[in-house]
Amino acid sequence: MSEFLQVTKAATKQIESGNTCCLATVIKARGSAPRHLGTRMLVLKNGDIISTIGGGTLEKRVIEDAIELMSEDNTIVKTYVFDPKNREGSVGLCGGAVDILMEVLKPNPTLLIIGAGHIAKPLAHIASILEMKTIIVDDREKWANVERFPNADCIHIIEYDEESETLSTIPETIHSNTYIVITTWGYDLPALEQAIHSQAAFISLVSSPSKARELFKRLLAKNISKHLLRKVYTPAGLDIGAESPAEVALSIIAEIVTVKHNSTGTALHNKRGQILKKLLE
Repeated sequence: MSEFLQVTKAATKQIESGNTCCLATVIKARGSAPRHLGTRMLVLKNGDIISTIGGGTLEKRVIEDAIELMSEDNTIVKTYVFDPKNREGSVGLCGGAVDILMEVLKPNPTLLIIGAGHIAKPLAHIASILEMKTIIVDDREKWANVERFPNADCIHIIEYDEESETLSTIPETIHSNTYIVITTWGYDLPALEQAIHSQAAFISLVSSPSKARELFKRLLAKNISKHLLRKVYTPAGLDIGAESPAEVALSIIAEIVTVKHNSTGTALHNKRGQILKKLLE
């Protein structure tokens, strides 16, 4: 198998499994560089690699930089120099340099909606516009179906026993690019318990503060740590004065986008509109 196919297949497999990785490609080589233009290496989050860009200090430095880059979700071009005088920053003594394009590859974000009620429908619709993979989970086929959710990528009907408050395992792999919204008719507790033990990037609970407080108390009584409960965004959404299901869904999506981009949710006219305020004083 060619190096290109090996790296491409490995990258595809990682993304389909919900994993982030970094593709390092030699885009310019000068002097005695170990590999030629177009050489690719895939770096996984744990530091494992697929293929090689030349081994030695260069490869070690690229792996370190790729791991750091994955936490920042960025794309850069970085120059690595082989300095015969071995000055600071050198990755070898043979003379020459390479420019490496480092691209973070991430799966499309997944929106996992637990509960197929009134808020779930506009949530799924807006998520599809944002090109999020959308998964619907509910125990009621009457509510969770293709007619109500034509843009959903997958719909799961799961079992819930109200008497024992037992919810069957959600049949989806929840990874670091999964955003969960819990908006059920009555099984928030077991849904929340499954969600907080996952690697999800975001967990939102549609609930009043008083209801969430009671749920948290019950989970604390089951020896669930406060650290895990701090992961939950509740009440759900940003404060936009939402009332209707569509408005609530919009506020939740806005909060998801804010978290995804590590932003503040501040109105842009307050953050960047100072030049206009000065003009109008």
